[in-house]
Amino acid sequence: MRALSALVLLFLGVLVVFAYQAIKQELVIRELKDHIDMATTQVRRDEDGIIQAKLKIQEVNTLLTPVNQKKAELTKKKQDGSAAAALVLKSLQDCQSQKTEAETKMNADFETLQNLKAQQGSEKVEADDEIKGLKQQILDRDSKICEFVDMTNAEGRKLCGVAEAPK
Repeated sequence: MRALSALVLLFLGVLVVFAYQAIKQELVIRELKDHIDMATTQVRRDEDGIIQAKLKIQEVNTLLTPVNQKKAELTKKKQDGSAAAALVLKSLQDCQSQKTEAETKMNADFETLQNLKAQQGSEKVEADDEIKGLKQQILDRDSKICEFVDMTNAEGRKLCGVAEAPK
């Protein structure tokens, strides 16, 4: 009986050890299950956060679309304005060069005109002197002719410039 008691005690000891191991294993399993539940809950919260972030990103993108379009329009307007400004500047430079050329030509023409006026003035003086000389020659010639012309004749008086016949 002693052997039987020892054997029962041994079985009871083994049974207690097995029970202890089973309880310990059960506690570990519960802890792992709780940990898995907490991890699952955390994953769901994180997924919900990701979904919320994606929705927020879509909302921001929706708000940014008109802003990006406006930016593109303004950029295009700026480029068009820059191109127009470049054309205006080129046109201004062309006009200024044409103005400079015209002023140069006008100055040259003015100098030519002044030279022609001076030349015309000197030629006029020469022509006046020549006319005076020719008039004087004509008067001298007429006076010589008038010495021989009969003043009683109307044609003779007319030729010499006398109005009345001498008496």
